[in-house]
Amino acid sequence: MTKAQLNNAVKKVYTQYKNSLGGEATNEYFQWLDATIKPEIQRLYRADTSLKALSADNLRRLLSLNVSLRVIPFHQFGLMID
Repeated sequence: MTKAQLNNAVKKVYTQYKNSLGGEATNEYFQWLDATIKPEIQRLYRADTSLKALSADNLRRLLSLNVSLRVIPFHQFGLMID
């Protein structure tokens, strides 16, 4: 995955999540989060654990997603950052 692909994928996941926030908290919504958004965040984080390829804005987006959804434990997020 190139830097551009990674940055675009983070933007895409972030906008999908932010656009979904206005609705009701139904069971289907949480199933969608567990099946779609959370695995994608894990995949993007594991694509570059040193976080070198991310721009500053996308690093903030990924951090914001992780704080909201707690996908990656806080004591492990950004452990290998350069």
